[in-house]
Order: sequence, then C-alpha cells, then structure tokens
Amino acid sequence: MLSFAFKSMATRKAKLVMTALSVVIAASVALLAYDISTQVSEGIVNTAAKYDIIIGPSGSATQLAMNTMFFTDKPLGTIPYSVIDDLNRSGQVNAAIPFSMGDSYNAAPIVGTDPALLSDKALLKGEMFDQPMEAVVGFDVAKTYNLSPGDQIISSHGLSHDGAAHADHPLTVVGVLRRTDTAYDNAVFTPVSTIWELHEHHDEDHDEDHDEDHDENHEEHEEHHHAGAGEICAVLVRSKSLSDYAALMSYYGDNTGYLAINPNTVLREVMDNVDLSRRIVYILCAVILVMNLFVVSVIALLNMVDSRREIALMRLIGVSMGKINRLYLIQNALTGLCAMALSLLLTHLCLWGIRGFVARMGIVLNAWKIYPLEWVILLAVFALSILPTAVLTRRMAKRDSLEA
Repeated sequence: MLSFAFKSMATRKAKLVMTALSVVIAASVALLAYDISTQVSEGIVNTAAKYDIIIGPSGSATQLAMNTMFFTDKPLGTIPYSVIDDLNRSGQVNAAIPFSMGDSYNAAPIVGTDPALLSDKALLKGEMFDQPMEAVVGFDVAKTYNLSPGDQIISSHGLSHDGAAHADHPLTVVGVLRRTDTAYDNAVFTPVSTIWELHEHHDEDHDEDHDEDHDENHEEHEEHHHAGAGEICAVLVRSKSLSDYAALMSYYGDNTGYLAINPNTVLREVMDNVDLSRRIVYILCAVILVMNLFVVSVIALLNMVDSRREIALMRLIGVSMGKINRLYLIQNALTGLCAMALSLLLTHLCLWGIRGFVARMGIVLNAWKIYPLEWVILLAVFALSILPTAVLTRRMAKRDSLEA
C-alpha cells in the first residue's frame, strides 16, 4: 500500500506541491507568531525579575527600563555616583549596582557596572573583570568577533559604528559569558571606572578639537552627552523588604532630580502591548488556517475528480473502497508530514535569520529552541490538512456501499 501510494503521488506532483505549500505557510506563520511572542515575553519577565527599583535621572520611565534592562535606547542622562553610597549607608538595600552606558564595540553596547550585575551569569571562559580596562563579553559578541580572554578590543564613543574610536585605550577581554538568551549575549561589560577613563580621554581630545571649531564641536558634545568621572546613568536596586522598597520609591520618586521606577510595572505595560500584538497575530493565524483548509479542500476535491478513472479501475479489479480511502489518506498524511518538517525547519531558519536584527532592540531569540506547544500546533495543522480528504473519501465510501 505504501509503495503504491508513492507511485500514485508521483503522478500528481503539482497538486501535492500546492497542498504542501499551503500547509507550510499556515504552520510556519503560526509557529513564528508563537515562538517570537513567547521568547519576547520570557525575556522581559526573566530580565525584570532581578531588581525591584531602578533610579535614574528624570525622564521617560520606559526609556529608563529599556536602557538598563535591555541596553537599548540612549541613557536619560546622568546622576552622581554618590547615590550608591547613600543607598548602601541607608541599610535598606541588598544591592545597589551602578549602570553606565555611552560607548560601544562594533555597535554592541559597553556597560560600565560592577561584577554583581553578572552574579547570576556563568562564565564560559576566563574570569570576571576586577580592574579598569578589563572586559567580559557576551556570548554572541565573542562568537561574532571570535574573541577570547587575552584579546584586546577598541571601543567607540557613542552607540553606533561611526563614533570616534578610543584606539589608544583598548580594553582587554578577561572573560566570556555563557549563552543566556538575553540582551546580555550582545553586550560588553567593564568596571564603571573604565567608562570614566575613556570619557576623560575623549573629553581631552574633544577640547582640542573644540578650540579649532567651537560651534560644530559644541553641538556634537551636546548630542553625545555622557557620564563623566563620578557620574553614572542609573542604579539597579534590590531592596531588603517591602517597607524599604516603599520608602526608597517615595524618597527618590519625590526628588525632582531623580526618577525611580519598578521595572516589573513598567515592563508589564510593554508586555500588554506585546500581548495585544500577539492576539492580533493569532487572529491572523486563525484566518490563514481557515484559508488553508479551504485551499486544501479544493485541491483534495480536484484530486478526487482527477482520480475517478483510477478509482474505477481499482474497484474493477476488486480493491475495496476502504483500501482506496486508506490509500488517499496515506498520500495526504505523507504530504502533511513532509510539510510539517519543512515548516519547523523554515520557522527556525527565519528565527536564525532575524535574530541579529532584533538583537539591536535588546531582544534575543534562541533560533533552535523548540517548545512543546510547537508540536501541538504542527499536529493541529496536520489534522486540518488531512481533514478534507478524510471527509471526501468517507462520503465516497458511503455512496459506494449504498450503490452496492
């Protein structure tokens, strides 16, 4: 039966390709929608859970959260490093971690911070930084640029490729992080004092150029405002208790020079928008699946019309309608299984293809992670793909039994 099914399929290649293509499109769209929305939501939840307060300069709460949690967008400005000393002296925090940004390595953000920021991240190679001008690089940065401990990297001023290079002050890679499937994979980490030192030298060079062309360089300086010595862009805080959290939020929230946010609250609003987009995409997926069912039904009907002579011949030599039904179901099942495999491969190739683009927005996609629900989606699409043939062959079998 199986060999005969393959021979029969070979005579209807065009229609089978159309059937498989419709199944591949429907399944791939559904899988992409689920994978992207799930990984984005997981990334937001996992990232936001570590800290309950972020303190920065006044401005946009969303920008502050996205900048410190996902290393995207520009910092709001700077606050004194003394805020950390005040927090530690208050006895209300378990951790107060500095955060500073303003330089990059091939557009990968360089984060000035403390080793405590990476306390829950495992090292793949090397060791943690503890001296100025040392750096720990994320997994994807190391993989893309083939970096290992002992290598030196040249940072650039600003967060794009076209910033002024700090060629005279390279950073030495001392460690590489294991893959985390978060924004940490696409960043470089160094002591906050490194940022101060780099910017001190940048300011010296900038002042020399400033004497030559005052107006042009003043405008550039304003555009690339950065943290100078004794300044940071934000503080990531873990408070000791709920009452300490409330007191700190009240104190820094009421201070007009600062902005205090709860990253979970801010990012939940972002997730609400993601959930709305996900619902819209799921509705579109449902529409595509219905259209797919219609296309497969039409193709199955055409196959049956084209196969009337073949079916009549098989009936003439004594083949039962039940066996004929199984033959066509096997053909559609084989087509559906091939389409499912292609859909799964195509989906994850698409994820692999776009992961570099979305990484710039702080979203890290694991292209080869397969969720259990993906198999459920594929089985549902597979069931829909063979449903029209099952219905048509059943009706033919009933009509045949009545005529007999």
